[in-house]
Amino acid sequence: MPQVSINIANRTYELACGEGEERRVHELAAYVDEKVTELRKQLSPGTPEVKLLVFAALLLAEESREARGIARQAETARATAADSAETLATAFEELITSRVDKLAKKVSGAA
Repeated sequence: MPQVSINIANRTYELACGEGEERRVHELAAYVDEKVTELRKQLSPGTPEVKLLVFAALLLAEESREARGIARQAETARATAADSAETLATAFEELITSRVDKLAKKVSGAA
């Protein structure tokens, strides 16, 4: 299992990760570090590192929750659009069938 060295809040952590996941772990660690850096600027100087990390975790949890909500809304919209498309296709098929039947009656009545 590969080992990666990440840096968050000016501390280095050695972590194991899945094969081929090293780059992704570095990207995620950089994102967490970015959140901690933003918080450090907003909170009073000397805020304990642990508090910064807890706030960062809460912010990331909030982002995750919002993203899941958006994904659920998108899935609902997709399902509604699929249902609407199916309804429209059925109505169109019925219209075409009706028109073909009318034309067939006209042709057979004229013959």
